[in-house]
Formats: sequence, structure tokens, C-alpha cells
Amino acid sequence: MDRLSDFTYTMESCNHCGQCKWILGPKMRGWKYAEICPIHQRWHYDAYSGQGLINIAEEVLNGELAYDDGLIDHIYRCTTCGACDVNCKSIRDMEVLETILALRAKCVEEGQGPLAPHKEYARCVEEEHNIYGEPHDRRFDWVQDGDPSAEGARVAYFVGCNGSYRHPEIARDTVSILSAAGLRFTLLGAGEYCCGAPLWRTGQIKAAEKQARHILGALNKLGIKTVVTSCAECYGAFRGFYPRIAPLGFEVRHISELVRDLLNEGRLKIARRLDVKATYHDPCLLGRLSEVYVPWNGKIGAYGRHDPPKEWRRGTYGVYDAPRMVLQEILGPRLAEMTRNEENSFCCGAGGGVADAFPDFALWTASERLDEAESTGAEAIVSCCPFCGSSFENAIGAGQRQMRYYDLTRLVKESMDGTKGGKE
Repeated sequence: MDRLSDFTYTMESCNHCGQCKWILGPKMRGWKYAEICPIHQRWHYDAYSGQGLINIAEEVLNGELAYDDGLIDHIYRCTTCGACDVNCKSIRDMEVLETILALRAKCVEEGQGPLAPHKEYARCVEEEHNIYGEPHDRRFDWVQDGDPSAEGARVAYFVGCNGSYRHPEIARDTVSILSAAGLRFTLLGAGEYCCGAPLWRTGQIKAAEKQARHILGALNKLGIKTVVTSCAECYGAFRGFYPRIAPLGFEVRHISELVRDLLNEGRLKIARRLDVKATYHDPCLLGRLSEVYVPWNGKIGAYGRHDPPKEWRRGTYGVYDAPRMVLQEILGPRLAEMTRNEENSFCCGAGGGVADAFPDFALWTASERLDEAESTGAEAIVSCCPFCGSSFENAIGAGQRQMRYYDLTRLVKESMDGTKGGKE
């Protein structure tokens, strides 16, 4: 794992240009939806930005800044959405998000972090293998009509903690979709543990690595060649964290990618288009942070020249087209786009442990995103992440909004069989 000292070049090279706070000029449609960093948009101090956090990281690394009251709260208020990172990389090649994550890992290593709710993640995962502390033997209580696993299947559906315990309708809809396509797949059963993403993104690297090694072992034991997930958080962990531990011996696919291909192959059929005007929200870990992490070891020379050359994660090749293509099939011309989309998507507010440590800020961030969604004239906001779903549903309820939230799997299910459903 990278240490904070590995990002000295990034920390020393920041010239305070401010690109980490704004979407690129050609993407702007006005002042209102021009900012990209949730903490900067909320507090408007340089310290609350990618720039501010890497400046803090440098001072902590050099012993110039002590862990005084409020500093740990400040470090953990960031949603680790990565918007600062991809926008910085549009100007120059630096690792802003990796520096922030390494700073959190240093805080944990030195006994200063994480915050109490994040320590609770680790306790729950250690005892019950999920972040909610729910009984592990109830992880698959959402399964109806018998275990759908096919013996000897080389495709595994990895459900995730949120889908298993908080949004079982997503898991059931996903299984219905896979079954309707005639796809042979298996569930990991007792072998499925938390993917480790909430631990990784709060700096609890050793605990996250333990989870990852267990899951890799369980998948390899079954000879799995393709892992399907309906959770952006899990998808981002498989693509962005696991390659740091060991090369993946399998392909990782999000359900939106699989549905797109199954529709193109004629293995899935859309029975009817849905009469709803909606806009799509790109989850951070399915979008700009979903590119495969390629470990790099080398030297950084003058002007940031990396030897050997480094494969950068710029957010360009995130999963953007697949969910939109599926929604076009389901909604037709009734799909609207927000100004901040794809790699410039605005965070839902739930990431990086913020939803549990700073729920008021998470609610504010989700409300800002819903304002943007409503500005398109959409009646509903659609996404592919149960964490985004929880964040938006909380904000819709708190604001008594007419906006509705749908996970993509629910719309696919409704359009396939003609039924109307909702959150169960």
C-alpha cells in the first residue's frame, strides 16, 4: 500500500490553481452548478478542498501541523468523491485523492483516526462481516423462492452489505434480471463478506485488506471468472482497491454493463417504455473512480516525469455509457442530463464515511444534487448505487420533495415484466 510519503511530489507541486474546486470551463452552464467539490461548495475555505487537504497532508507529514482539536474531523469531512482528483489531472498529473486516502491511513496508523462511526464499521465487519453489525447468517434473508445459484457457474453475483441488509429489493431485482436472461450464476453464501470499501476509504487499510483477501480466496476457490455487482461501492473496491493486493483473476462487471449487453444480444427484452421523465446520477465509484488501479513503482523526475510511465486513472473511462443506454431503452427521449455529469458528477454526500460521521453535511450535499436534478425538469432521479439511493431518499423525505428515486435495476425490472413496484 502507498504511504503518505509516496505522494511528496503531489504535495509539493500544488500551485493553488483552484481547478480541484470547479468543473472544467467547457462543461459549465452558469455559476449555479459550476462547483465540483462538496466541502468547498459548503464552506468556501481553501482548507475545504483537494488543495487544502494535500497542503494539510504535507504539513502533517513534515511535522509542521499537530493533531489539534478539529483536525481529524476536518480530514474526515471529505466524501473522497475524487472530483478534485480528475479535475486536477485535466491540468497536470498529480494524485490528489490518493494523497487524501494516504493521509487518512496515516491518521489511523498513528492512533488519531478514524472517527467513532468508522471504528464501528471495523468492529461490525470483524464480528459479523458487514458494516451494519447485522447477523452474518441473515445476509441472504432477501432470497425468495429458493437459492438461485447454479452448480458450477463461473459467474458470481456479489450483493454487498447495503443490498443484503438495507436495500434487498435491489438484490431481488438483480436476481430477477439475471434469471430472465437465462444467465447461470451463483451467490457466495456464507463466503460473502463486506467488500472492505468503507474501511479502505476511512484509512483502515489492514482491516480492508483482510476482507479483500477473504473474498479473493472465496472467488478463486469457486473458479469464478466474472463478478457481477449492483453496488457502485463494491464495484469501485474490486476495481480500485483489490488490484493493490493481488492481480484479479476474474472480470468485474456492474449490472448496468451486463444489462446493456444482454439487451444488445436479445437475451433481455423491454416489454414497455416507462412514462417518467428522469435524470441519471453518476455514482463516484461507478464513474470517475471505477477505472482499474494499475500499481506503479518507479521514480518521479523533473516536471513530474514518471519512469517507467505511469497508467493514470483520469475518470475518462468510467461506466457512463451503459446505464444511459439502458435508460434510453426504457425511457426514450424522457431522459434528461444534469450539468454536472459523468466524470464531473456531483457527489451524493454518502461517501468516505461522511453519511455516518456528518449526517447533516451528507443531507445538505444530497439536497444540492436534488436541486440540480429538479432543474432539468425531471420527476425522478435514477442511479446504480444503494448508498446514493439511501442518501437521496433521506434528502427527499427531509425536504418533502415530489422527486422520486429509482435504482436502475427497479426500472429494468418494471420495463421487463410490466409491473409497477417501489422500495420495499
